[in-house]
Amino acid sequence: MITLTEMSSMVSALLEADAEVEKAEERLKMAKEVARIIREETIPSAMQELGLQNIVLETGESVKIAQDVYASIPEDSKLAAYGWLDANNFGGLIKTDVIVPFGKGEKSVALELIRNISAMGYSASYKESIHAQTLKAFLREQLAAGTDIPLDLFGARPVWTAKIKRQGSK
Repeated sequence: MITLTEMSSMVSALLEADAEVEKAEERLKMAKEVARIIREETIPSAMQELGLQNIVLETGESVKIAQDVYASIPEDSKLAAYGWLDANNFGGLIKTDVIVPFGKGEKSVALELIRNISAMGYSASYKESIHAQTLKAFLREQLAAGTDIPLDLFGARPVWTAKIKRQGSK
């Protein structure tokens, strides 16, 4: 039988373990930020200063910098961003969903609605979206082409990133 003292020890052990997890997560977060700064700022800046796009080091690692873009359309800019895409003949990037919620046991009603949506009297919600990778690829392509894009509308920022290939890796 477990005693209250043993239970107290278990609770203390769990609290200590949770505290260690929290510390480890904070250290991981800081390490990721240091790596990001070196990858996106320090190395690309140094290579640009040297006039290099890629280099193979004496140790065998190859380093290459390339422009990338981060983007996530802010909710309050969605209508304007989608409007800009439509107005500039890029509306095909926008995915449109029509969503009609049904309750349990209403599969037959849903199938009937598919056959005759307007006659059923259900209201559907309308949603537009752009997949994050599609947006990123589009912006990267347009930046490379020199297109004048309102980056703030897309929550976008171009970055140079360093990609390192270790000696002997594919």
